Amino acid sequence: MTSPLDDAALAAFLESQDSAWLAEQLMLVADEDPITRIRLTAAAGSENAADEARDAVLSAIGKHSPGQDDEEPDLLHRAVDLLEDLADYGFEDESADIADEAREAYASRHGEDDSEHLARLDALADGEGE
Repeated sequence: MTSPLDDAALAAFLESQDSAWLAEQLMLVADEDPITRIRLTAAAGSENAADEARDAVLSAIGKHSPGQDDEEPDLLHRAVDLLEDLADYGFEDESADIADEAREAYASRHGEDDSEHLARLDALADGEGE
């Protein structure tokens, strides 16, 4: 029985691959995961990334169930991560505006609570993101 590759071994494998093959693999992942696609388009500098991120975050708020007890980060957690990445890729103002709109939508839908999501949206909207 073989054991799975650890992160270091996988990273070493990927570093040794041709860039065209890596691009193909990233596109396959992006086609299956909208948040990954938005993250990649933001990294590429696409102005559409902010609009797509806004849609993804607001959709995640609508689908979010406060108090869910999952081991994996939920969709809203990933969407807020996306806003942090958006700011890192040079869309600081857009990210803050989306976070401000999102915290209002969150509070309207789920109420003012002490959730990590709302705290992170507050920090991003106030320009204090990570």
